[in-house]
Formats: sequence, structure tokens, C-alpha cells
Amino acid sequence: MKIAFVIFSLRGGGAERMVSRLSNAFVNKGVSVDILLLFDSTNISYDIDERVSIHDFCYGDIKGKQVRKLVQILAIRKYIKNNHPDVVFCYIITTLPFAIIANIGLGHSCKIIGSQRTNPGNIPWHYRAIVNPFLRMCDGFVFQTKGARDCYPEWLKRKSVVIGNIAPDNCGIHEANIDQMDICSVGRLHEDKDFETVIKAMARILRNKPEVKLHIYGEGPRKTALITLAEMLNVKDNIIFEGFVTNISEELNKYDIFVFSSKAEGMPNALIEAMAGGLACVATDCRFGPSDLIQDGYNGYLVPVSNDVIMADRILELINNKEMRMKIMQEARKITEIYSEDKIVDDYLMYAREIYKEGKDMKI
Repeated sequence: MKIAFVIFSLRGGGAERMVSRLSNAFVNKGVSVDILLLFDSTNISYDIDERVSIHDFCYGDIKGKQVRKLVQILAIRKYIKNNHPDVVFCYIITTLPFAIIANIGLGHSCKIIGSQRTNPGNIPWHYRAIVNPFLRMCDGFVFQTKGARDCYPEWLKRKSVVIGNIAPDNCGIHEANIDQMDICSVGRLHEDKDFETVIKAMARILRNKPEVKLHIYGEGPRKTALITLAEMLNVKDNIIFEGFVTNISEELNKYDIFVFSSKAEGMPNALIEAMAGGLACVATDCRFGPSDLIQDGYNGYLVPVSNDVIMADRILELINNKEMRMKIMQEARKITEIYSEDKIVDDYLMYAREIYKEGKDMKI
């Protein structure tokens, strides 16, 4: 079978990480894989198996945006015509029009599968206006959560499937710490991630536990504003901005408690990774993702979005109650069984074969 992924880049990001992991896993199962890049082909943040072919369709030297899009569509069309992929996964929804237009009128029976990686409510209206007509034209669609799929009409649900993200399988569970109770959070420093609420919660926590420190991993446009907020709340000495790191799993092993504060998500990779590493997690019950992963009070805590009071209370419970913390850490680690690489990869391949009508004319 031959599969192609269409994505803008392979630099840091949840969708990019999943494409890299799926591509590597697919070739290990004998599937031929190509990755078509439309925006950035120079900054690749993940290890890609040498058997995966990467095609540069960025054309950054073309200044006119619409002309560049037309050239990219023609390049994808030529690729499909010459390489005959069985399935093209458009792994970010805004790449779907490129592949569908490119495939029009070609004799090869290539199937186009779209994917929704973010919260549907976060897609700007003008992008929705462009993409929505193409949803009817795609052959299949992958959602990360049932909640996201429920935002769409029945005709799209009928040809779609829900497949989660791969949990890391190289995170060893650690014993609960006694001497230090630093907590961590990971994500892009963006308004949607709402690190303001975590910082406000820290101000409350420090009234009872002045020794606790919060380590924030990530970069983004809100960094200066977050530093200013920490200074205003007199907590700047207890908040460390660690920046972007390439191997977050190693950093997570330093902590017992992970805080997730997003206002909206698709499927939170950072939360999956923290749970897979055996951290006790406090997460906002945002749409969508956290409630698919956490059973409140059993393998983590769910708190209302932007509620620093309840967030602080739950973090303090975990700090003060080692027995509860250890129990939640042990249960959180079981996420690796539900979202194992083998299961997710098999789900993708099964769906691809189903869409391609049970393997008709496929190159195995």
C-alpha cells in the first residue's frame, strides 16, 4: 500500500509529531510513505525514517500567494499522477482543498482522507468557508475525539472515524517525590493555552506552599505578558520559563504534577505525554480531549476552564496527599494501553484500507 501525507511542515507541533510517528510506523509495516510539505521543508523537528520520501512543494520563492497555491496544486497533481498513492491523508484540514483539486479528473483511483486536528470552534470563519465545500468531496475523515465529530453534520460522520493520538511508550513511571514538589506545564505560550490561569493558581498555592515552583515549557507570543503577570502577582521567583525543548519526556520525568490549562483543544498531546509518563495531572475540562483521557478523581483531575481557585485546590490536594498522588500517577500511566502505537497505527491502516474498498488495486 502507498500512503501520502499532505502537511505544511514537520517543525514542532502535535500534528507534525503524529505524521512523523505514523510515517515511521507505516514503513515498518511494509507500507510505502511519502510526505508532501507545503510551507517549510528546512526545519524538521522529528526523526524521519530514511525509507520515507519527503517532497518539497513549498515554492517559497514565488511571492504571489495565490500563484504559489496554484503551483502547489499542480505539483500535487503531478505527484499523484506519477506516484499513484492509494490514499492521501490531508493531516491538517486546510490542506484538504489542495489535494482534492489536484486529484480531480485523474484516472488513478486515489482516495483523499481529511483530518481535524484542532477544536472546530477555533477555525476562523473564512477558513471554514473555504474548507467546508471540500468536506463533501473527500472520501473519508479522521477525528481525534467523538466531541469534535459531533460538531459536524451526519453526512460527514457517516464516512468518518475517531482515532486518538499515539501515547509515548518510552516513559518509565517514577516514584512520588517527597523533598521537592515543583509542578510543570507544557504548551505554546498562546492565548488559547491560558497560562494566565496557571500563574494565578500558583499565587494561591504559594500562600500555603511558598517553596513550590512552576516550570513552564514552551515559547510563544504571550511570554512577555505572562512574565509581567507573574511580576504583578509577586510570584516571578517561583515561575521558571524553560523555553522549548526537543525531548519533553525527559523533562517530565523530573516532576510528579502536570497542569494543563487550555481553553480549547483538538486532542492534547502534552496531556497524553504527561499521563503516559505517570504524572498526576490537573487539566481544564475544555472542548475537546481532556475528558476523553481523564476520569475525574481516578486518573487525574478535571477543573473548569479559567478557574484558578479550583485549579489551585486540586494541585494542593496532590501536593499534600502523597497516597492519592501515587494512586493517580499509577492509573494515569495506563493511558499507554489505550493509545498504544500498535493500536493507533492499526486503526489508521484499517481505515485506509476500508476507504480504499477493502484493498482493491492496492499495491501491498
